[in-house]
Amino acid sequence: MREQIYTIPISEAYDADCECPLCLLQKRTEEEAIEYALGAAMMEPDYRTESNEKGYCRRHFEELFAKPNKLSLALVLDTHFEETRKSIEQFKKRAEGLKNSTSGGLFKKSGAQELCEELSGMIAGLEKSCIVCDKLSYTMGRYYDVLLDMWAEEPEFRKKFSMSKGVCLPHMRELLERAPKNLSKKKLAEFVSELFERQSVELARIQEDIHRFTLKFDYRNKDMEWGTAKDAPIRTIEKTVGYIRYDE
Repeated sequence: MREQIYTIPISEAYDADCECPLCLLQKRTEEEAIEYALGAAMMEPDYRTESNEKGYCRRHFEELFAKPNKLSLALVLDTHFEETRKSIEQFKKRAEGLKNSTSGGLFKKSGAQELCEELSGMIAGLEKSCIVCDKLSYTMGRYYDVLLDMWAEEPEFRKKFSMSKGVCLPHMRELLERAPKNLSKKKLAEFVSELFERQSVELARIQEDIHRFTLKFDYRNKDMEWGTAKDAPIRTIEKTVGYIRYDE
């Protein structure tokens, strides 16, 4: 079994009553990364250097801002924004030189056009760069691989897998993409068949719940029992796109 440190969280996630154990793992990993960024990481030079260079995506800046420790956030912003400004200032001379430039030939890009492409490309790279996203990608990648190992080698976990409520569609895609690299041909065929069967059952359950939710708003069904449909909208969304943040 590869990377034993990952097996316990996976097993515990599959013990939970949730629509997607992998979403549960992802949420926990993300929360830990956010707490770390504004806590212990402040004293680690290597992390601060990486944080200054990569920064955070819009979503994770929102998460950081939602935390009460505004001083730690300000320190992160101060040094990261300095690096960002330096990256943009590298284009200063070229931008100033455009004031007196002449356009290029018929088939030649102008200096302004080249600068537009390079500067916008650099900013696009900044928008996509995020140290928390990188941490999530790495850790979740290990979870997917270990989960597949556990399914192939541990009968007890395979039983948990078969009795779960399946996974969200994005995590179904992740497992399908990684399974051919982790499983033998025989095991792969078994896994895909079992995953598809589980998902088929669970997606039908979700469909029944969300449909029942809509029916409850018809006055003719005012006496109909809610059953398990009261929270169907959020569960349908999360089954489709993965977990989202919302006020309960």
